Amino acid sequence: MTSFPTTIAGLTNGQQATYRRLLRRLLAKRARNRTRTRYYEGKNELKDLGYALPPIAKDIEMVVGWPAKAVEALANRVVLDGVTTRDGSELSRTVSDLMDANDLAQTAENAHTDALVHSCSFVAAFRGDTTMGEPEAIIQEFPADCATGSWDPRMHALGEALLFDVSHDDGRNGKVRCGYLMSDGMIVTFAGDDTRFSKQTEAPYDGRIPCELLAYRPDSKRPFGRSRINRTVMSLTDSAVRTFLRSELQAELYSVPPRYFLGVTEDMFTDEDGESIPMWRIALDKVLAIPRDETTGSVPEVGQFQQYSFEPHVTQLRNTATMFAAATSLPPDAMGVLTSNPSSAAAIDKAVKELCLDAESCQRRFGPAWERIIDRAQKYAGSDGMATVRVSAQWRNPATPSRAAADAAVKLVQAGILPADSEVTWDMLDLSDRQRQTLRREAQKARAQARIDQLRIRTGQIEEAKDGTEQPEPSAGTTPTSGTAARPSV
Repeated sequence: MTSFPTTIAGLTNGQQATYRRLLRRLLAKRARNRTRTRYYEGKNELKDLGYALPPIAKDIEMVVGWPAKAVEALANRVVLDGVTTRDGSELSRTVSDLMDANDLAQTAENAHTDALVHSCSFVAAFRGDTTMGEPEAIIQEFPADCATGSWDPRMHALGEALLFDVSHDDGRNGKVRCGYLMSDGMIVTFAGDDTRFSKQTEAPYDGRIPCELLAYRPDSKRPFGRSRINRTVMSLTDSAVRTFLRSELQAELYSVPPRYFLGVTEDMFTDEDGESIPMWRIALDKVLAIPRDETTGSVPEVGQFQQYSFEPHVTQLRNTATMFAAATSLPPDAMGVLTSNPSSAAAIDKAVKELCLDAESCQRRFGPAWERIIDRAQKYAGSDGMATVRVSAQWRNPATPSRAAADAAVKLVQAGILPADSEVTWDMLDLSDRQRQTLRREAQKARAQARIDQLRIRTGQIEEAKDGTEQPEPSAGTTPTSGTAARPSV
């Protein structure tokens, strides 16, 4: 488990108080965030009710990946496909290099997934150290289990932020490499070892804090959002784990029909050494040789009970899967539980529409945060006094465009309502960022070729006009050619 420093050497009294206050907030929320992480990774512990499972069930590891399904189903529909300029011009080289150096597509994917798991995540922009091989501007994402902040409702932004850069090289316990405290117009960077951390640098920032909050479904009471892995999801996952365990134990212990014996004694079930024969051996033996009772001479009777059915487990699992799908706006068939009546096309379409509406809501909330971070990173990467390019986040369509949507786009272009090379047309066709870049280059080449052709035509017209004006005047007494008006002599 990652341990955070309680004090930072070199901070002022005000900075130290802010650091400890934010650290207490981080630690208070961290336990719940780690619980959600365990559910997402399928490492949640069994919650036994105390009477439904035998003690041996605690040694069986059963994994149900429904929480990860709930998160990834939505995260796969919230895809930042790139950025475009607001004035329709080409992206500057600074923005393109900035996105490539920070692998913005992967960074955004990680930030969105963490926001759905923990209810929020943090994205910050820093000046890079080019002498260490870093880009001029760094965009870094911090999950909520190692970052926190305070929300300013008047500014609709973070007022303070505490960010820890944690490495997980060993795969389990993270190690704090460095941290950042953003407060009162200053960015304080601190680093150290496991025993002592001290302030390294302190740099000012102007205006809005260079850290943005990506919150899933926030409101006025909970500005840091809600987790996709809520209490309903965790409760239904626990129920599914217990159901799977009960069915697994029944398959192992009760696959053979139980038997009963009448008129037998205990010594009939001992071996030649006087040891009791194991119960599993008696249950699995195909032939049982039991002698008569020497006292009464009666013959023992052997019978069998009806074999246990799996139907109660299947029915309960089906009901649990249906409730989980309804709570997470997923189609029931997506839970991996087959039903006697498969979901209709209308039911699947309704669930997908609800998921797409949720994805569009995430895009509306996440988009301005990414635009502000990229704008801040441009200022760090550009030269002093260099104007930044206002950009807009470009999102992949959360719903797969249908043939009807493509036909509608074609009809609008044919009617002259939309240009063929319009961004709106490309949005309706859900073209990727790479496809859009290719179309822009081809359109640019076509425009350049059209200008060249126009210049050639104008040049030819000018040459023809010059050739016509430089023709010699007809000599006196000659008859003018057709098309030339004869002037009377004076």
